Amino acid sequence: MTGTLGGRRYRVAGRVVMGMEDAGETYYWNEFSLVGDDGSPVTLVYEETEAGAEWKLFTLFEPDNPMSAAEAASKHVGDMVNLDGTPRRVTMVDESRVYHIEGEAPEGVEVGDVARYFNAETGDKMLVASWTGDEIEFYWGADLPRGTVATAFGLRAEQLGGTGQAVGSSLLSPAAFGASADGVSRGVFKVVLALALAAIGFYLISSRLPGRSRAVVAKTAAPVAPLVIGSEGKLSGKTWRVRGHRLVEIAQVGRVFDRHEYELADDAGGQALLVCGLKPGDADWVLFTLVEPAAPLTPVQAAALRVGGEVNLDGWVGLINRLFQSVVRQAEGTDLPDLRAGAVYFGVEAKSGSTPLLVRWNQGGIAFYRGETLPAKQTVGAFTRSPAN
Repeated sequence: MTGTLGGRRYRVAGRVVMGMEDAGETYYWNEFSLVGDDGSPVTLVYEETEAGAEWKLFTLFEPDNPMSAAEAASKHVGDMVNLDGTPRRVTMVDESRVYHIEGEAPEGVEVGDVARYFNAETGDKMLVASWTGDEIEFYWGADLPRGTVATAFGLRAEQLGGTGQAVGSSLLSPAAFGASADGVSRGVFKVVLALALAAIGFYLISSRLPGRSRAVVAKTAAPVAPLVIGSEGKLSGKTWRVRGHRLVEIAQVGRVFDRHEYELADDAGGQALLVCGLKPGDADWVLFTLVEPAAPLTPVQAAALRVGGEVNLDGWVGLINRLFQSVVRQAEGTDLPDLRAGAVYFGVEAKSGSTPLLVRWNQGGIAFYRGETLPAKQTVGAFTRSPAN
């Protein structure tokens, strides 16, 4: 995407998902790397705070009174710093980590990088110092009304976040861009997903700049994995073998949780996906079997689906109730690409009567499933036999 801010035209070059620890929980935000027509970089930040959704613009600058990384590391909240002739009070000292990179990252930024930083503020101006080792950088930060961001990139203001608004739903609609689902380009698809996931709160400023306030979404851990690789059990009249297991982090609007998913196979080569509860607290399991629609959606078309809309899997018409992002945190068993640790894909859940439906995709492909809800005791009990030799 391209847009105009402050009279300058910028291209959205990349997105960096940043995170910081807060009272044992991880808080995430998005940093969109923008590059001007003249090559000058700025960083557009989206975060969910206690006051609602906020956008900020950060620009790199050289201070009149620079300090070293060692001097910056000695600062504490309440200390005064003077980098440009104006004393400012340090309001935050912390560190951040890079969790995910999409597109072009700022130079030298890689997944796993950790940086220290402090924020110093006076009036409506914020200064940020960020350092790794002996390298230190300084940024000016300014709040941007969401209407300014919307106008810059040709979007509606309500699409870019606000208190209590499920942004992921409206933003995924291709109508927002004045185009059909087929007309949405692959580049726009990436940006749409990035903005939607920012709203979801995964689950994402130059590489390291934090916001001033935080709205932590608690993460719910999964129970101990109840099934083991290689075990067999009979479900829905078929004997299935557990061929793969993954611990998956699911991010939805206002919710992040882990769950167990198992890849199953039968003697005839059939495949199924067994999910241990679709959301935290679900006692029931869901056995999903593959469906091959006569007119399947493409990943780009799937990205245009929204909560409240419909999905049709060969006559099974379901009302969409959830959008999500999945990240595989742990994997064992099969060498399927989407089972490897670190794999990311997107999805929608729907219901056709009492039948769960699932669509999952990434840029590599898309899969469709029809589910059957099963009691937990019956499901786990079916796989108590030892693996077949």
